[in-house]
Amino acid sequence: MKKIFAIIAAACCALSLSATTYTSHIKVVVNGVVSEQDEVPVVVNNNNGTYDLSLNNFCLTAEGVTMPVGNIAVSGVQGVDEYGYTTIKFKAPITITAGNDGVHGQDEWIGPMLGEVPIDLTARFTGTALDANIDIELAVMGQTIGVSLFGVAPTIKGDVNDDSEVSVNDVNAVVDIILNN
Repeated sequence: MKKIFAIIAAACCALSLSATTYTSHIKVVVNGVVSEQDEVPVVVNNNNGTYDLSLNNFCLTAEGVTMPVGNIAVSGVQGVDEYGYTTIKFKAPITITAGNDGVHGQDEWIGPMLGEVPIDLTARFTGTALDANIDIELAVMGQTIGVSLFGVAPTIKGDVNDDSEVSVNDVNAVVDIILNN
């Protein structure tokens, strides 16, 4: 039985290594008006050469007013590795889902009300840095929302027990979590 838990723990550690969360600076341009935010998390998952990218709880902020938009996510995008980074490109309609930031209610998020909206996303990233641009075409309003992201990720991955090292102790920490819950 212990071997099964150890295998599950190792698999959990391997899975955690395939997702990277970038703490991003975001710049949004709507009709020439620029708004910026810091500390916006962007998650990129690597699924054997295809990638998922999500920008959750996206909000537009201008002149002190915040408009909750929602979650922008793409999945299964083929990546190209060259020049030391990975590039993904996605151009198709998506449905923006409601966010869950704990501040705005489910009915306040405007993204789901828009239905499918065309987006044009290009992202370049390494294990520690992300540069992405997302254009959201709002034909109903006759405008494009330009979203630019630049983010950094922690350089240590898989550090489950927060000791600033990736080692067998992290696997032991996962096993302890599994056995004690």
